[in-house]
Amino acid sequence: MKKLLVLLLLLIGGTLSACKPDDEGPEEIDTNLYTTRTDSLQMDFTYDGKEFIADGVGEVTLDKCTDGDTAQFTSGGGTFPVRFLGIDTPESTYRIDPWGKEASAYTCDKLENATTIVLEADGDRQDGYGRYLAWVWYDGRLLNLELVEQAYTGANNVSSTKYQDIFYDADFSVQETDRRIWGEDDPNFDYSLDGTQVTIEELATNPDLYEQTKIVIVGTVAVEVNGDPYMVDGSGYGIYLYLGSNNSVYVEPGNELRIEGLNLTYYPDKETGSPQLTGFNKRNIELISEGNEVTPREIEVGDIELIDLGSYVQVRNIEVIDVYFSTNTGDFTITCEDASGDEIGLHIQGLDRAEGEALFTIGSTFDVAGPLSRYMGQYQLELSNLNSVVEK
Repeated sequence: MKKLLVLLLLLIGGTLSACKPDDEGPEEIDTNLYTTRTDSLQMDFTYDGKEFIADGVGEVTLDKCTDGDTAQFTSGGGTFPVRFLGIDTPESTYRIDPWGKEASAYTCDKLENATTIVLEADGDRQDGYGRYLAWVWYDGRLLNLELVEQAYTGANNVSSTKYQDIFYDADFSVQETDRRIWGEDDPNFDYSLDGTQVTIEELATNPDLYEQTKIVIVGTVAVEVNGDPYMVDGSGYGIYLYLGSNNSVYVEPGNELRIEGLNLTYYPDKETGSPQLTGFNKRNIELISEGNEVTPREIEVGDIELIDLGSYVQVRNIEVIDVYFSTNTGDFTITCEDASGDEIGLHIQGLDRAEGEALFTIGSTFDVAGPLSRYMGQYQLELSNLNSVVEK
């Protein structure tokens, strides 16, 4: 009887096994990136006759792209920066992160080729940097959401916003694809820990060759401006090193340093601003020597060229023609000209307002040494004190 029961169970088990589907393994995930949520989302507001600054919604014109989640727009005769709500794309300006350049290129392509751009406010109107916050619609499509669906960013600070639910849905769905920021290596990003050693002169004269490359430099700190150093080498060329939240006891004027793992970027942008090295980490710095004397390179204002940006230079006999003090930043911008009428600015941080206005009067003349930068197309010397300012 027992043998019969065992045989019966074996027969039943074999029959059940034969009825099971073949083992198909884990379910295959579709790694394609779709924009189905962006495609279906429609504007539920009107913007005709409205201005974004005054009304919280309005049509604008692109002034320029900054990166993947920031741009400048024009409306009502004024230009203003906008930080996109709900996202945080990888960095591509003050430092370079994987997928940062690609996210920036994607955003710029959409905005530069758009027929209509509309901004929509939601909650706080500005952030702590004076930038306006907005949902950015181009040709009826919400760019913020599209960047999430294209895996250039996750949903960021969308809680209690108008589009909270759709952003969270998109975020969770895209994460499963393991695409771009969720798991792919950026083919255009240099993941090396050290980098290619180049001279500062090479960076100044051939910057385009190094925009996507990790860099190693050797240079001497000529001067610090607001805690960040300008590095120079024996050629007389120099470059600004942005430390960010990092610092090191080695970063002192006169110290010769070797620094690895840096990126070449621009501030505020390549067209109107200055080159800078970013990505600094105090673990990647080596002190070579101390107490080196750095003498500024004397230059005529009219002879300044792009390759001089970042260099520690001296200009003589420049006359003050305009004085501007920013109540927002506490910085002075002094516009000067030489005997030939060529203009240069002095950008001074941390100077007492009364002291600055007493010293820099219209018509006064100075010799000034400092690192050369450029902001919004104007060449200027960066200063954090008056040690290198000599009144004539």
